[in-house]
Amino acid sequence: MTSRLYKSIVLVSFLILIIVQLRLIYNTYTLRDRDFNLKEKTLLNDEYGRSIPADKVYPGGGKIIDAILSRNMPNLRDSYLNDRKAFDQLAKRVSDTLFTVLRKESNMDSVFKSIVIRNALDTNMHYLLTFQSIEINFDNRIGDIFIFDSKKDNAFFKESNQTDYGVVIAGNLSNPTPQNRVTNLSVSGNLKYDYRVTFSLFADHPYRMLKVAYQMLPTFSLVAICILITVGINYYTYINWMKQKKEAEIKSDFLNSIKHEFNTPITTILVASKSLDDESVLNDRNRVKALVHIVERQARRLESHINQMLEISVIKKKANLVETDLNYAVMVLINDYRVKLQKADHITFDPYVAEILVMIDSFVFTTMLNNMLDNSFKYNLSTLKHVEVFIDEQEADYVLHVVDNGTGIEDAAKEKIFDKFFRSNQDNTIPGLGLGLYYVKECLDIHGWRMDMKTKTGEGSEFMVYIPKHLSKTDQ
Repeated sequence: MTSRLYKSIVLVSFLILIIVQLRLIYNTYTLRDRDFNLKEKTLLNDEYGRSIPADKVYPGGGKIIDAILSRNMPNLRDSYLNDRKAFDQLAKRVSDTLFTVLRKESNMDSVFKSIVIRNALDTNMHYLLTFQSIEINFDNRIGDIFIFDSKKDNAFFKESNQTDYGVVIAGNLSNPTPQNRVTNLSVSGNLKYDYRVTFSLFADHPYRMLKVAYQMLPTFSLVAICILITVGINYYTYINWMKQKKEAEIKSDFLNSIKHEFNTPITTILVASKSLDDESVLNDRNRVKALVHIVERQARRLESHINQMLEISVIKKKANLVETDLNYAVMVLINDYRVKLQKADHITFDPYVAEILVMIDSFVFTTMLNNMLDNSFKYNLSTLKHVEVFIDEQEADYVLHVVDNGTGIEDAAKEKIFDKFFRSNQDNTIPGLGLGLYYVKECLDIHGWRMDMKTKTGEGSEFMVYIPKHLSKTDQ
């Protein structure tokens, strides 16, 4: 529960951090995007203004607007005063004609290109010229009358020629925004009646977003580093916390095992000692002898536990490697091991066909194999316990096999059986400190060997020690 709560808190904190950082990045991007073209916009605005002095939209655009509006002004006035529906239809036709002619006669491409070249600007820069409104005034008492307003009349025009900022006259900029609007002009004209047209010029780099993002690269880097450091610290803290928790659990289990393993022989020795103080027991030689044997066995059991705990410090010292025949070393050890087996227990050894000379530390190797054999018999509930030891050859290694018909190892415990003090749930009824296979792993590391295993619950296990051929000499 604590682990789950910790993970939830860390995850929520991380999500909050990400949201805050993204918000800061977005705000920074918005500010940089707003100011990105500030210098160029001012320059383009001035140059565009100089390109159309006393003109409209582009050089020559004023004549086009004057010509179309002058011939339609009388009809517009009459229809407005007499038939508003007819006025709306006429206004649409006039506006449509005006935009079509302005697009057809446009010289804005050459105008914009000359501005870019003359001022050494980015030749990849795009622009967009839009027409936003047309107002006429044929009676000051009535005031200005819109015959076109892009905010209201966009639905009348084709999709490809309209934007949120008016009808497109020229240019190929795909995303006009207030940030890349260079200028917005309202210019008046005097015919028989007054009129006013409003148009805008937009200009921008084709890869504006990438350019802004590139400018923000230091910011992105700092944010990424901040997030990585935060994640790293949290991960490191979590790993250490889990490690400490695991060590605490292992320590608790180990202390419980020590208490159990030490209490049993100590209690037995105390009871036996108290019995030896009884006069009736002292007068019975056979009972005294039996109690002495009990004390001796339990004392040896205590000695075994203490030695097992101390062995680790000896194992980790510098190894004393001596060239030894692997067949002979295993055979001697197994012959000695047979002495302490029960009558129903059985162990066999099948040596390799030739002598295998390997650099071995006798004490370390004996500790390793003894622990492997102890486990094979200890965790074996079969009526006839059988362990088979043999040596065979593979392409790059000689392999020492230890096969038993014991209880096998649970899948959940396979990756942990070499951990110090680890004991699986099924081991609770079997005496031990959880150090046997840990010693085996230490011994393997000292010799530069490796181990693999095959196991199936209820059917037994096979441990395979791989001894590289380049560490050995073989007489064929």
